[in-house]
Amino acid sequence: MKKYFVLLGMLICYALTSHAQKSAPGGNITLKLTDKASKPLAFASVLLRRVKDSSLVKGELTTEAGDCRFDNIPTGNYFLQASQMGYTTYYAPAFQIDDAHKSISLPTITLESLSRNLQAVNVTATKPYVEHTSGKTVLNVENSVTAAGNSALDILRRAPGVQVDNNENVKIKGQAVTVMIDGKLTYLSGEDLTNMLKNTPGENIAQIEILTSPSAKYDAAGNGGIINIKTKKGKLTGINGSVNATLSQAKYGFYNANASFNWRTPKFNLYGDFSKGDRPFMVTRLYGRTSTSKGITTVFDQDVFQRNRFQRNAYKAGFDYFLTEKQTIGVLVNGFANAFSNQIYSATRLGQPAQPADSIMHAYTTNNNHFNNVAINVNYKAVLDTAGGREFSMDGDYARFNMDRRLQLNDSLFDVSMNKYRNPNGIQNLGNTRITIKSFKADLAWPMGKNGKLEAGGKVSSVLTENQFQYDSLRNGNYVRVPLQSDVFRYQEDIYAAYASYKQQIHKLGLQVGLRLENTESNGTSESVKSSVRRSYLDFFPNLNVDYKFNDKNKIGLSYSRRIERPEYSQLNPFMFYFDRYTYFKGNPYLKPQYTNNIELSYTFRDKYIATLGMSKTNDIIEEFITQDDSTKASISTMTNFTRAYVYSLQLTLPFEITKWWNSDNNINTSYIDYSFINNQNTVQYTNSFVYNINTTNTFTLPKDIKLEATAYYASPFIYGIFKGYQQYNLNLGIQKTFLDKKATVKLNVNNILRNESYHGSVINGNMNMTIFNTWQFRTVNLYISYKFGSSSIKAARERKTGTSDELKRAG
Repeated sequence: MKKYFVLLGMLICYALTSHAQKSAPGGNITLKLTDKASKPLAFASVLLRRVKDSSLVKGELTTEAGDCRFDNIPTGNYFLQASQMGYTTYYAPAFQIDDAHKSISLPTITLESLSRNLQAVNVTATKPYVEHTSGKTVLNVENSVTAAGNSALDILRRAPGVQVDNNENVKIKGQAVTVMIDGKLTYLSGEDLTNMLKNTPGENIAQIEILTSPSAKYDAAGNGGIINIKTKKGKLTGINGSVNATLSQAKYGFYNANASFNWRTPKFNLYGDFSKGDRPFMVTRLYGRTSTSKGITTVFDQDVFQRNRFQRNAYKAGFDYFLTEKQTIGVLVNGFANAFSNQIYSATRLGQPAQPADSIMHAYTTNNNHFNNVAINVNYKAVLDTAGGREFSMDGDYARFNMDRRLQLNDSLFDVSMNKYRNPNGIQNLGNTRITIKSFKADLAWPMGKNGKLEAGGKVSSVLTENQFQYDSLRNGNYVRVPLQSDVFRYQEDIYAAYASYKQQIHKLGLQVGLRLENTESNGTSESVKSSVRRSYLDFFPNLNVDYKFNDKNKIGLSYSRRIERPEYSQLNPFMFYFDRYTYFKGNPYLKPQYTNNIELSYTFRDKYIATLGMSKTNDIIEEFITQDDSTKASISTMTNFTRAYVYSLQLTLPFEITKWWNSDNNINTSYIDYSFINNQNTVQYTNSFVYNINTTNTFTLPKDIKLEATAYYASPFIYGIFKGYQQYNLNLGIQKTFLDKKATVKLNVNNILRNESYHGSVINGNMNMTIFNTWQFRTVNLYISYKFGSSSIKAARERKTGTSDELKRAG
């Protein structure tokens, strides 16, 4: 299979080379723009259009001297359109480029000044906080006042249709999602992904895209869809950048600082950013568990205080070189060197129901993690025709992820009747994870007819993960390795993918249909339990999007997609990870991928009110399952494949312009979720619930560049799997003021005013009854200051989705 992809790449490269050799150079056009006083007009827009249909051929900006030049223009009849803010638009007479007229030098063009005073024009229009189209919801975070000081996880927690479970995993309609940043998936999963989202500052985010029905071009992973977090970038040529900092105060004070730059010339684009943060935060947990074994009921009541600290150092640097006007080659390097640590104090009271505790287990845990990552992407993009519709791109990627962990747990039981400590216990876990990912992908876009477009491509990826886990027991004051409880787990996975997607506009009807094929070969081995699990499977992932416009403001849309969610690498490791002597997690090497079929029907009214009906079915859904060891009374958490899950949903997007200075964006999401699974008695059990959440963002635009914002949300009680969650709600307020011709911005906000961002839920399974109350966020005051320097017209760095996207998301 690899040979076929290599051969395909060689043939396409040969075709591109032949195309470049056969294409003869075209003509060139020169001109100059001035105002009535003969003063050059710098950075004015000049568009070259065809006489036949006024279609755009190419656009350029004038230099500081007012000069403009077009090169390699094919034979044809053209005219020019020149414009500049504050001046009238000018249309130059038509001219022809042919063998006899290769060089066209137009007379100096003079633009007339507009008669009105533009400084008196106050442009207040901004994008709504939430926008929704068929299969896609967009959060315009950049304009939000209350986003500053919040993390990406905080913002996602309040996003329409998004849920965060008791372990702070992000889901859409109860389904797992793929998380991307600037088109590249995140490098972590589980707790590590959660910590990264907690420490991705909201002030660095421009938009969050929630795609529930992605096209075949995207990797098929993520049953609930894709969440793409787009960071802020500049907008046109020259040198610019920005610096910003946020100071926050909750239980503890924390900060985040970021600096970015962009240098773009006609031949290259150099860009990068660096961010640093130190975020201590507190988590409290209350666990209640009732265990019945052999007619004896034991009650466990646990109080946990956890102080976390996340130190973040992240960087990105990229360089794009424009070989020609239509060919670009680039390299992108990004990574991080982070540290996460915590200290956990817990007290667990053990006893009989309705009786005072007869013993108390005191435990102290320290956890120190150091992880770093570097990812290198080399890419090439070529535009194969003048109109820019035929495009070819290639990406080669290499990523290396390293994580080192050290956990120490000491506990002992205090006997209330004997008034003394007994059964002291001490363990130490030393672990390291090494993940290497390599991939190559190629994509081709080709117009078909007047309104059609074909996209096709392929991808090869290879993942090798090595996880070493050492278990030490404290004996006579020294830690001694326990070989039977230590492990080395290796997992190798190769995925070969190919896709084709066709888009066609037929009058008022828009159609997109695609198919993606993914062949997966995997092998997981564990040394301690002598297990080896090999898998090989070929999957087909079709997708369909249909839109029909009744008129400019009303349309209906239908979308369908099939997607997969493969287990995270750590979930496949069969070994047990201890939290304390009564609580541990066990991996499951026999986890199967889960598959979802999702269909949505949407209607857009007056180009802003949107209603979306959805239905999905997931087979072999991967969910957390908790059982009990009756002999030790320990609870065992593992990931397992439930039989299936149905989700029926209705989403309403309701934006209102109450006054010219007051805009209200509102979203209502309702779902009915139905699970089935095999319980501890080996019988089929069903859980279901009707859930809804309401989000509202109200923005008040006041004179003197002052903006106020109030956001609130309510989430009803819900059920996912065997977990039952209770209602959540909160309120955030913020104010923003811009200075220095809008180059400086200050934001002050207060989040979690009602102090209800928490998880309160329960689990009933067999002879175990558990209640959970996690609080991870407290009322926070944030002060955000930013300053933009340099040119205000820098064109953004190219966005691209690297080839390691899907694999990196599952690392951890």
